[in-house]
Amino acid sequence: MDCDRQVSPKENHSVLEIAHSYLLNSVAVKANEIDSNPDTLVQALQGLRDLGLLALRVPYNWGGKEVSEETFSNFQELVARYSGALAFLQTQHQSAAAMLVASSNSVLKQEYLPRVGKGELLVGVGFSQLRRGGEPLTIAKLVPGGYQLDGVVPWVTGWGMFDDFIVAAKLPDGCAVFGVVPFQDTYQNSTSKITFTSPAELAAMTSTNTVTANLNSYFLPQERVVSIKPVGWIYENDKNNVLRATFLTTGCAFAGLDIIESALQTKSLPAIANALTAFQQELNYCRVAIRRLQKNTHAKLSEKLQLRAWAIDLATRIAHAAVTVSSGAANYLHHPAQRVYREALVFTVTGQTSAVMEATLERLSRRWGGGGQGGDNSFLCSPAKTITYSRVIHLSHVIDSNIPQWQGDPAVEFETVAEIEKDGYNLRRFCLGEHSATHINAPKSFYNSGAGIDQYTAESLVVPAVVINMQQQVVINPDYSLSVADILLWEKQYGEISPGDLVLLYTGWQEKWCDRTAFMNQDTQGNMHFPGFGSDATEFLLNERHIAGVGIDTHGVDSGQDTNFTTNSLVLAKARIVLENLTNLDQLPPKGATLVIGILRLRDGSGSPAGVMALI
Repeated sequence: MDCDRQVSPKENHSVLEIAHSYLLNSVAVKANEIDSNPDTLVQALQGLRDLGLLALRVPYNWGGKEVSEETFSNFQELVARYSGALAFLQTQHQSAAAMLVASSNSVLKQEYLPRVGKGELLVGVGFSQLRRGGEPLTIAKLVPGGYQLDGVVPWVTGWGMFDDFIVAAKLPDGCAVFGVVPFQDTYQNSTSKITFTSPAELAAMTSTNTVTANLNSYFLPQERVVSIKPVGWIYENDKNNVLRATFLTTGCAFAGLDIIESALQTKSLPAIANALTAFQQELNYCRVAIRRLQKNTHAKLSEKLQLRAWAIDLATRIAHAAVTVSSGAANYLHHPAQRVYREALVFTVTGQTSAVMEATLERLSRRWGGGGQGGDNSFLCSPAKTITYSRVIHLSHVIDSNIPQWQGDPAVEFETVAEIEKDGYNLRRFCLGEHSATHINAPKSFYNSGAGIDQYTAESLVVPAVVINMQQQVVINPDYSLSVADILLWEKQYGEISPGDLVLLYTGWQEKWCDRTAFMNQDTQGNMHFPGFGSDATEFLLNERHIAGVGIDTHGVDSGQDTNFTTNSLVLAKARIVLENLTNLDQLPPKGATLVIGILRLRDGSGSPAGVMALI
């Protein structure tokens, strides 16, 4: 790609908005038909083409969108959420386009890329056979003017939909030649030809028209050669891209969640609500871990494989849950849960290597007696983390009977139950509201079907944190709300907020804790005045930075003037973390702290007083 051309986040965001609108309104309603009917699939593909979404990896100077890798991954996930067949088909073309972009054959690029950029030409790929051991299935021999190709390409998707495809064949020295060939029966003479079988009868995505190509002494001219790859290229390529196919899998997981959420609307069962929340949380943690590892240039292959296996395991379990909540109706072939379940199985083996197979089998088989202690959900955890620290800081206020409280919250009470002099030990009973003192809010506090505080996993309560200092703005305006501009200014100094970070606002309000009147700052009309997160900033942090949650040293992450509790609602809709009434935030660095959040596991609790500690 043109490395001098920087694509702005706004441009990338626009691509995703356009894609989401089209997929939701035009594709989702036909997903089952798209899965089985090639004509309907072609129509859906043409819709992406007409919106310029089939040249996302093609540079601007060739007529493409040239989006970032992150945006392309998000796009893949979106398409897979609404149609696995469409996701699988367009992936073939986008991959071919990327290979043409990387080619050193300027003549071929000049011929193909402008037409690919405009959507006038669609191209597939056929090189998965290079992964197979033993004798090569396709071989190439150098002849005057080009190469002679012989053999079988067992998997080429898009018959009758793509114009050409990029084929690969092994050379005698172990290298591989890649070239563009017609995707139709082609006879150069009586002996030199390419022919194709009928489309395979697949368990899912039948409409993609996957065929086998037979090459008999086919002549590939030098001018149609895309590239010559070195020995073992396919294996190195698979290692580098082991996480790329993961986004198709997480998209499939979202499709399953959509079915579970829909079932909850008609079957208001706590078990469905609990499962939905648990899966939402796990999928969020999985996606955050994948995106973080993608940005880590020193990440180990073993870590990537674990995440790939986690995504596969999660998608299949969510798809199975979608079948479960759909009851007997899921037995019908064209039920959405049936389709998504089969798509999850397809994405399990998409781009599979022996290493991916091993990681997946290890993941799937360690649920029962698999080396963990006890029968907990340890198999849900992401790869092991190491936390190093030199200091531990309390971020929770001491609780007593005169702490600042929201109007209407139950009073904090302590009652002596036993004394050493009388009973041989001391014991007090205490009364405390779920949202008093330093506390964490749960989805249950704003959504009837939301998760209770007892549903938060242990892993989700140990999170890296960043601190944005708003003290100066708040001195001037106590109603100040964090803006996107504030976030970008902070990132300019400290670097981009990472997926999975908890974003804390230090406003200086913690200094008012011992003065109940000043802390709540209520005017004569009963309106409260204290700072918080702005709604635009919250949406930006959730959708662009994929944060784990928010926290603040005031009584609410929403400013006192926001009576709709916008930030709480946005964050808790995604079952993430909301911490309020924190203290000692002035002792934390802008980046580098890890928070350990201790909760009371109150069944179906709307929140819980929290003992929060920072490790720095």
